[in-house]
Amino acid sequence: MKLNKKFLLFMLVLLITSVLLGACNNSDSENGESDTKETDVTQEASTEDRVVAIQADTINSHLVEDAVCVVNSRFEQGWRMVFRAAVNDATTDELIEDADVKVVLEDGQEFEMELGNHGEDTQLYTVGWTIPEDYNTGTLEYEIIATVDGEEYAYEPFDVEPSKMTIIEGTTEE
Repeated sequence: MKLNKKFLLFMLVLLITSVLLGACNNSDSENGESDTKETDVTQEASTEDRVVAIQADTINSHLVEDAVCVVNSRFEQGWRMVFRAAVNDATTDELIEDADVKVVLEDGQEFEMELGNHGEDTQLYTVGWTIPEDYNTGTLEYEIIATVDGEEYAYEPFDVEPSKMTIIEGTTEE
Protein backbone atom coordinates (compact mmCIF):
# COMPACT_ATOMS: atom_id res chain seq x y z
CA MET A 1 0.00 0.00 0.00
CA LYS A 2 2.88 2.35 0.83
CA LEU A 3 4.41 1.71 -2.57
CA ASN A 4 1.17 2.60 -4.36
CA LYS A 5 0.92 6.00 -2.60
CA LYS A 6 4.49 6.87 -3.57
CA PHE A 7 3.87 5.75 -7.10
CA LEU A 8 0.65 7.80 -7.36
CA LEU A 9 2.37 10.84 -5.88
CA PHE A 10 5.23 10.45 -8.35
CA MET A 11 2.79 10.16 -11.28
CA LEU A 12 0.86 13.23 -10.10
CA VAL A 13 4.03 15.32 -9.88
CA LEU A 14 5.10 14.09 -13.32
CA LEU A 15 1.71 14.97 -14.81
CA ILE A 16 1.70 18.48 -13.30
CA THR A 17 5.27 19.11 -14.46
CA SER A 18 4.53 18.04 -18.03
CA VAL A 19 1.38 20.21 -18.14
CA LEU A 20 3.34 23.24 -16.89
CA LEU A 21 6.20 22.67 -19.31
CA GLY A 22 3.79 22.25 -22.19
CA ALA A 23 2.01 25.48 -21.29
CA CYS A 24 5.29 27.41 -21.03
CA ASN A 25 6.67 26.14 -24.33
CA ASN A 26 3.58 26.70 -26.47
CA SER A 27 1.71 29.62 -24.96
CA ASP A 28 0.18 30.54 -28.35
CA SER A 29 -0.82 27.01 -29.33
CA GLU A 30 -4.42 27.61 -28.23
CA ASN A 31 -4.74 30.18 -31.01
CA GLY A 32 -3.30 27.82 -33.57
CA GLU A 33 -0.08 29.83 -33.61
CA SER A 34 3.35 28.53 -32.83
CA ASP A 35 6.91 29.18 -33.89
CA THR A 36 5.78 29.78 -37.49
CA LYS A 37 4.73 33.29 -36.46
CA GLU A 38 8.35 34.45 -36.24
CA THR A 39 9.27 32.77 -39.51
CA ASP A 40 6.37 34.43 -41.32
CA VAL A 41 7.36 37.88 -40.06
CA THR A 42 10.96 37.37 -41.18
CA GLN A 43 9.89 36.18 -44.61
CA GLU A 44 7.53 39.15 -45.02
CA ALA A 45 10.25 41.57 -43.98
CA SER A 46 12.77 40.20 -46.43
CA THR A 47 10.38 40.31 -49.38
CA GLU A 48 8.48 43.55 -48.65
CA ASP A 49 10.05 45.94 -46.15
CA ARG A 50 13.42 46.25 -44.56
CA VAL A 51 13.54 45.88 -40.79
CA VAL A 52 15.55 48.84 -39.51
CA ALA A 53 17.16 49.14 -36.09
CA ILE A 54 18.58 52.41 -34.76
CA GLN A 55 21.00 52.51 -31.84
CA ALA A 56 22.15 55.87 -30.55
CA ASP A 57 23.84 57.77 -27.76
CA THR A 58 25.28 61.17 -26.91
CA ILE A 59 28.89 61.87 -26.06
CA ASN A 60 30.80 64.72 -24.47
CA SER A 61 33.32 66.47 -26.69
CA HIS A 62 33.74 69.73 -24.74
CA LEU A 63 37.27 71.15 -25.01
CA VAL A 64 38.59 67.75 -26.04
CA GLU A 65 40.25 67.06 -29.38
CA ASP A 66 40.80 63.53 -30.65
CA ALA A 67 39.75 62.07 -27.31
CA VAL A 68 38.14 58.80 -26.45
CA CYS A 69 34.38 59.25 -26.59
CA VAL A 70 32.67 59.40 -23.23
CA VAL A 71 28.96 58.55 -23.29
CA ASN A 72 27.09 61.21 -21.38
CA SER A 73 23.55 62.44 -20.87
CA ARG A 74 24.31 65.60 -18.81
CA PHE A 75 25.79 68.59 -20.58
CA GLU A 76 26.56 72.11 -19.43
CA GLN A 77 25.40 75.19 -21.31
CA GLY A 78 28.20 76.13 -23.72
CA TRP A 79 29.54 72.58 -24.07
CA ARG A 80 29.96 70.81 -27.36
CA MET A 81 28.38 67.39 -27.56
CA VAL A 82 27.90 64.81 -30.29
CA PHE A 83 24.88 62.72 -31.26
CA ARG A 84 25.87 59.29 -32.64
CA ALA A 85 23.72 56.68 -34.33
CA ALA A 86 24.03 53.33 -36.06
CA VAL A 87 21.29 52.52 -38.57
CA ASN A 88 21.31 48.81 -39.36
CA ASP A 89 19.28 46.29 -41.28
CA ALA A 90 18.02 44.21 -38.34
CA THR A 91 17.84 41.05 -40.45
CA THR A 92 21.44 41.12 -41.66
CA ASP A 93 22.94 43.43 -38.99
CA GLU A 94 24.57 45.37 -41.85
CA LEU A 95 24.99 49.14 -41.68
CA ILE A 96 22.59 51.00 -43.97
CA GLU A 97 24.91 53.48 -45.65
CA ASP A 98 22.34 55.36 -47.72
CA ALA A 99 19.98 56.41 -44.92
CA ASP A 100 19.07 60.06 -44.40
CA VAL A 101 19.55 60.59 -40.65
CA LYS A 102 18.80 63.63 -38.55
CA VAL A 103 18.43 64.68 -34.92
CA VAL A 104 15.26 66.57 -33.99
CA LEU A 105 15.21 68.47 -30.69
CA GLU A 106 11.98 69.16 -28.83
CA ASP A 107 12.33 72.87 -29.65
CA GLY A 108 12.17 72.06 -33.38
CA GLN A 109 15.87 72.38 -34.24
CA GLU A 110 17.05 69.75 -36.71
CA PHE A 111 20.61 68.64 -37.42
CA GLU A 112 21.56 66.44 -40.38
CA MET A 113 23.85 63.58 -39.41
CA GLU A 114 26.69 62.37 -41.64
CA LEU A 115 28.13 58.90 -41.94
CA GLY A 116 31.80 58.68 -41.09
CA ASN A 117 34.53 56.55 -39.60
CA HIS A 118 34.55 56.14 -35.86
CA GLY A 119 37.67 54.27 -34.96
CA GLU A 120 39.20 51.74 -37.29
CA ASP A 121 36.31 49.32 -37.79
CA THR A 122 33.15 51.29 -37.16
CA GLN A 123 31.07 53.77 -39.11
CA LEU A 124 28.43 55.88 -37.40
CA TYR A 125 26.13 58.72 -38.28
CA THR A 126 27.18 61.75 -36.20
CA VAL A 127 26.56 65.44 -35.73
CA GLY A 128 28.05 67.86 -33.22
CA TRP A 129 26.13 70.58 -31.42
CA THR A 130 27.42 73.37 -29.22
CA ILE A 131 24.78 74.09 -26.61
CA PRO A 132 24.13 77.84 -26.49
CA GLU A 133 25.27 79.57 -23.27
CA ASP A 134 21.70 80.75 -22.63
CA TYR A 135 19.94 77.48 -23.56
CA ASN A 136 17.17 76.42 -21.14
CA THR A 137 18.29 74.02 -18.43
CA GLY A 138 16.47 70.78 -17.68
CA THR A 139 15.72 67.69 -19.70
CA LEU A 140 15.82 67.99 -23.45
CA GLU A 141 13.80 65.49 -25.43
CA TYR A 142 15.17 64.49 -28.81
CA GLU A 143 14.74 61.81 -31.40
CA ILE A 144 16.85 60.50 -34.20
CA ILE A 145 14.96 59.92 -37.42
CA ALA A 146 16.34 57.73 -40.18
CA THR A 147 14.68 57.66 -43.58
CA VAL A 148 15.37 54.39 -45.40
CA ASP A 149 13.73 53.51 -48.72
CA GLY A 150 11.18 56.30 -48.17
CA GLU A 151 10.14 55.04 -44.72
CA GLU A 152 10.88 56.90 -41.49
CA TYR A 153 12.20 55.12 -38.41
CA ALA A 154 12.70 56.88 -35.08
CA TYR A 155 14.92 56.37 -32.06
CA GLU A 156 14.15 57.90 -28.68
CA PRO A 157 16.16 57.36 -25.48
CA PHE A 158 14.61 55.37 -22.66
CA ASP A 159 12.01 57.33 -20.73
CA VAL A 160 13.94 57.19 -17.45
CA GLU A 161 15.68 60.14 -15.85
CA PRO A 162 19.34 58.95 -16.18
CA SER A 163 18.83 58.25 -19.91
CA LYS A 164 17.29 61.61 -20.74
CA MET A 165 19.57 64.31 -22.05
CA THR A 166 19.83 67.03 -19.42
CA ILE A 167 21.20 70.53 -19.86
CA ILE A 168 22.70 71.97 -16.68
CA GLU A 169 23.88 75.46 -15.86
CA GLY A 170 27.30 76.21 -17.30
CA THR A 171 30.33 77.09 -15.26
CA THR A 172 32.69 79.90 -16.12
CA GLU A 173 35.92 77.90 -15.92
CA GLU A 174 37.88 77.25 -19.13
